[in-house]
Amino acid sequence: MASSEAPFQLKDLLTPATIRLHVAASDPGQVIREAGQLLLASGAIEERYIEAMQQALQTYGPYMVIVPGVALLHARPGDGVKRPCMSLLTLEPPVRFGNEDNDPVSIAIAFGAVDRQKHLQALTMLTRLLADEQALAAIRASTSAEEVMHTIAASPSTQ
Repeated sequence: MASSEAPFQLKDLLTPATIRLHVAASDPGQVIREAGQLLLASGAIEERYIEAMQQALQTYGPYMVIVPGVALLHARPGDGVKRPCMSLLTLEPPVRFGNEDNDPVSIAIAFGAVDRQKHLQALTMLTRLLADEQALAAIRASTSAEEVMHTIAASPSTQ
């Protein structure tokens, strides 16, 4: 791609600083707060984005639990996203969000976009990763953020 603004890839958005493992959360609200705090600490979002993710869950229900055991937490770009970003939590024990098909959640990914375009390649890679059961099992079993990053980089789904 000749453009100076190449599309974001998964490794551009998910970093060791935005990954926390073995998080104990009591409910979906706490999961959103924990995942959002990682994005806030990285400077990628404003505090109000965390509230917007909470509101989206309250308003629309547990549709964010997109595949068995995985929630993709997000809100609208205008709700306080400064730059495309992503955080990942593994949850122990898993948390019930109220999605009868895909609960309980053991991996939560918070995602922030600034528009409808720049993040699409990263989101496509994430979607392929979520279909890779071996990669998800490895992420759940990871003991360090670096291990998660290696799993993502090594997965054929993210190539």
